[in-house]
Amino acid sequence: MKVIRKYLLVMLAIAILHSPAASALTVVTHSIGGTPPSNAAGAGSLTDIVNAAARMWESAYPEPSVITLYFGWAPVGDAGTHTLIEQGGNPNREIVGTILFDNTGAVSFFLDPTPYANEEYRRRTEESQDLGAGLVNVSRLYNNPVGDAAGHTDLLSVALHEIGHAMGMSMVNRAFYPYLRDGGIGIMADLPFAGTLIPLATNNAGYTSHFDPLQVNYGSVMAGICGGERRLPSALDILANAQVSGFRFVNLNAPEFPSRPAAPQGVGRAQPPVIW
Repeated sequence: MKVIRKYLLVMLAIAILHSPAASALTVVTHSIGGTPPSNAAGAGSLTDIVNAAARMWESAYPEPSVITLYFGWAPVGDAGTHTLIEQGGNPNREIVGTILFDNTGAVSFFLDPTPYANEEYRRRTEESQDLGAGLVNVSRLYNNPVGDAAGHTDLLSVALHEIGHAMGMSMVNRAFYPYLRDGGIGIMADLPFAGTLIPLATNNAGYTSHFDPLQVNYGSVMAGICGGERRLPSALDILANAQVSGFRFVNLNAPEFPSRPAAPQGVGRAQPPVIW
């Protein structure tokens, strides 16, 4: 019995040591490998870039929740794709997902070796817009790239966009269904800028999980990504996913210089979110 008890205590200590932090959103990342495209520029790694993007989104939501994301290279056709694998909880949130980045060479990526810095982009601009409740930041945009960033699509921006889908704006996320029906995301009273209405883009099938680029000023992460620029999550991006996924604590100025340590990797299946 003493041996069994000692074993259980050791396992409990290990579990506590490897448990994600409970005080804020934690994105647990697992690389599933794959071969990078031969025409990529820059000496950065996919793992470092995805982790930087995860830390930026984590810093936006200082309340306890956990999501596990698997990521890698694959011939997916688009720059990046997100697949929701498991969802649940109250409020409903994504629990497990997969993000794949295209390695066919159709998109020429810039792999930034210093993804927390933006020195490859010589101009930074911000845009604000009134979408019903006063001026809210809708864009944190870097452009005029030099060096390896010039003429390429920023992989960090693509990772931020795909993780943004995992944060809530996913076509198969049950919490997002009502907004697809309404054609926009209305920010409710328990969030900043309550009364803001974020219009969704459309295609031949109807409303999509992207901001409408014709109605929202240029540069939001969840509107899409273009080459030759870097987009960081705007206040509007953060608010949209907070509304969809039921986050009630937000840091609208979070993404530029996250200071929290890296979330754990390779520690196994994430548990469902803990809700305050």
